[in-house]
Amino acid sequence: MDRVGVAILAGGQGTRMGGRKPERHFRGRRLIDPVLDRVSAWGVPAIICVRKHGQVAANTFGQILDQPEIEGPLAGLLSALAWASSTNLDLLLTLPCDAPFLPEDLLSELKHASLDAAKPAVAASNGQRHPTCAIWPVDTLLCVTTYAGSGRRSLAGALDACEAIDVCWPDGQVDVFANINTPEDIIRLEL
Repeated sequence: MDRVGVAILAGGQGTRMGGRKPERHFRGRRLIDPVLDRVSAWGVPAIICVRKHGQVAANTFGQILDQPEIEGPLAGLLSALAWASSTNLDLLLTLPCDAPFLPEDLLSELKHASLDAAKPAVAASNGQRHPTCAIWPVDTLLCVTTYAGSGRRSLAGALDACEAIDVCWPDGQVDVFANINTPEDIIRLEL
């Protein structure tokens, strides 16, 4: 039970960024490109979750639409878990499209922790969880669907509902899970 796939969550509006966040430039490349590079290096099946077609320009990974009746990244998680189930995967790693410094060992560390605990595992650093960086056993689809059916929309809440465990990374000068939400973040992190 260790066939794993990746879903890159890219369906947000990016309003604080002025829209089209995955396509914004950071260090001379699209913001999503470092995430795509990381996933490509892992050599696992992967998909990009978007709210509408064309939200991310063509690339090597296919795209699926977020659940339309759900708001936020939970919509991408639900679609991605359904995709993972239909693809006969056992585990699904979710990643945000706006985190250019993700650690190389993210997949292996979360995978091992999740398999050992038989629960989702979520990355943590600097005293906080990073709910978009989590690995989900595909059989948690029912738990996440039930959670969403209650009207709740938080990825953190879905992790709690599925009794996720934390996997901590050491603190550093730049948080490896730092995400870019505003033009000011781009300026601050480009240095």
